[in-house]
Amino acid sequence: MLETIWIAFAFFLGLLVRAIGLPPLIGYLAAGFAISASSGWLDIPAENGPILQYVSHLGVLLLLFSVGLKLRARTLLRPEVLGTGILHFAITCALLAPVLYWTLDITPRTAL
Repeated sequence: MLETIWIAFAFFLGLLVRAIGLPPLIGYLAAGFAISASSGWLDIPAENGPILQYVSHLGVLLLLFSVGLKLRARTLLRPEVLGTGILHFAITCALLAPVLYWTLDITPRTAL
């Protein structure tokens, strides 16, 4: 029963945020943060953890699916998208590889 209240709370916050012109996802996120922040005050039982985890995974999967529906291969192959992705990859590898090498004591090839 408590799960139904959580989902309804997220739904209504999504509708409220949508009414002011923002994406419903912001309302869903706000509901999740509000429920998480007030879990001690609301006396949410510990056995509901797996249910919350399942619902949150389902929400992320639906979000990724809806984002995937809007992607077009043509937009991913544009030079600015590819260039930014490659630049981000190179900077991340250049900054993270030495940190991994020194902290985890692994080979340079493995760190890279």
